[in-house]
Amino acid sequence: MNRLPLSLAAATGACFLVACGGQAEPETANNPLLRYIPADTPFVAANLDAVPPEVTDAYLLRMSPFMEQFQAALHGFRTDLAQGSAEIDDPQTEALLDALLAEFDGKLNREGLESLGFSLEQMSVVYGQGLFPVLRAGLTDAGAVRAMVARVEANSGVPIPEETFQGVDYWRAAEPDNPMGIYVAILDDHFVLAAAPRSREAEFLPRLLGLEMPAEPLAPATLAELNRDKGFSPYGSGYLDLARVTEELFEADSLTATWMADMGDFDPAAIDPACEREARLVTTFVPRMVAGATEVTADRVGVRYQLETNAWLGGELARLVGDVPPASSDPGRVATISLNLQMGRVVTFLRESSSAMAAVPFQCPQLQALNAQVAQMAQNLDQPLPPFIGNLKGFRAEVSEFDPASMDPGGARGRVALEMESPQMVIGMASMMIPGFEELQIEPGGDPVEVPQEIMTVVTPEFEAYAVMSKDAIGISLGKGEKDGLKDFLEADGDPDGIFLSADYDAGQLARMQRQVGTQQRYSAEPTSNLEMDVEAMTEAYEAMLGRSRFELRLTEDGLTIDNTQDFR
Repeated sequence: MNRLPLSLAAATGACFLVACGGQAEPETANNPLLRYIPADTPFVAANLDAVPPEVTDAYLLRMSPFMEQFQAALHGFRTDLAQGSAEIDDPQTEALLDALLAEFDGKLNREGLESLGFSLEQMSVVYGQGLFPVLRAGLTDAGAVRAMVARVEANSGVPIPEETFQGVDYWRAAEPDNPMGIYVAILDDHFVLAAAPRSREAEFLPRLLGLEMPAEPLAPATLAELNRDKGFSPYGSGYLDLARVTEELFEADSLTATWMADMGDFDPAAIDPACEREARLVTTFVPRMVAGATEVTADRVGVRYQLETNAWLGGELARLVGDVPPASSDPGRVATISLNLQMGRVVTFLRESSSAMAAVPFQCPQLQALNAQVAQMAQNLDQPLPPFIGNLKGFRAEVSEFDPASMDPGGARGRVALEMESPQMVIGMASMMIPGFEELQIEPGGDPVEVPQEIMTVVTPEFEAYAVMSKDAIGISLGKGEKDGLKDFLEADGDPDGIFLSADYDAGQLARMQRQVGTQQRYSAEPTSNLEMDVEAMTEAYEAMLGRSRFELRLTEDGLTIDNTQDFR
């Protein structure tokens, strides 16, 4: 069975994972699960407020074609199980699967899931016991979930044995020879899922099962402050503290180190001191990663990621960004894109950085293989910079029309700008390299000049191309009607605010183009099992729900920031 594009999961699944909702900035969190998180956790992701039901319903409506297909596939798989054609050798596994799927059969909707005790506007948290992950997610009716598990056990005839610790039931899944276990428990208002070493149950079960609370829990204000500082909404955010991760790995008495040593896979004393030293050095430059939902409404989802840097590295990276305007948000364009990097500065930065690293090679045994690559990079970059590269600042493009099926450039319409410190130099080079180019009379600030089709290698009566030059860019229009506004496009002014790469595009239209050229996977024409779904119907629904997408990559003194927004129809 083929898969829909990954962006479907990114656009819709991420929405529910972070809990969709409108904009708000509560000073206090409404998530009761935060009290289970220790303040020194190396990573956390949580929502501070619940999703409004009307926003969830908007996405459920868009997802209804997919849910119908999933329902059909679920029912079909149960038919395969009943007919013995599901290719599952273990009868107990077949029985368990059938009993579990029976619980969800006909209930892949709000009413059905809520009847089983699950919440679509759930509060949830993910955090670490050391580096061992824990997930807690809210339930509307814990009793209903327990009853569902009991029915699965009864209807399958397969025991699902529970363990009990100080009066609280839980399940443990583990292979006999595996020191790790997966632990699941249904508590009063939520369920918890965690991975931990079996030999440490007496240590972590009291906290995992809510019998003990952290001596110092994570303050809700920690995430609220993160949201305010980074522009996140209260509907999903978190961080990965790389310095704290390093401590967990290299400090012999940390929870992670002691637990891993107890499993026999890790000996902190055997780690080369150089590895710890170099790992801690890296975290002084890149101490933390953060992420969060910036905008979540019925019609749009925005997510921001940031790799934080120290002030020195952030300042050096920020200097690489020039003054090229970011991609426009013209709804009449299929796609726009902009690259904004001072290539001369980029090469200089890479040259100086690689030379500095080569002068002080890695001593950690696991990193020494990088030394030869760094030295080779330093040698390659220690060459005179070609004038063209040294003058290049970036480029911009706007595409109005393009037929990916034919790949015929004569059917394309759009504009391209090559941003340079000295565009006259490029014209001079082109005049020497391209026959006939020297005849073009292109002057800074002049009117667009028609480019002969022979030069463009496109010969059709309908196709036309024009070139124009400003003080710091060369622009070309391709196709009928694109000449008008070419000068304005070239002279567009916009503050990039650190944006070095941006794009804005009609995601639905590009998805249709992708399908037309056959790059999207398709289902078999002849179904091989009852699990098959109608890929064409799902693909069309996927394309219909997507509006415009935009992403921006920004380099500032705070680090590398990635912003992505997706509109929905």
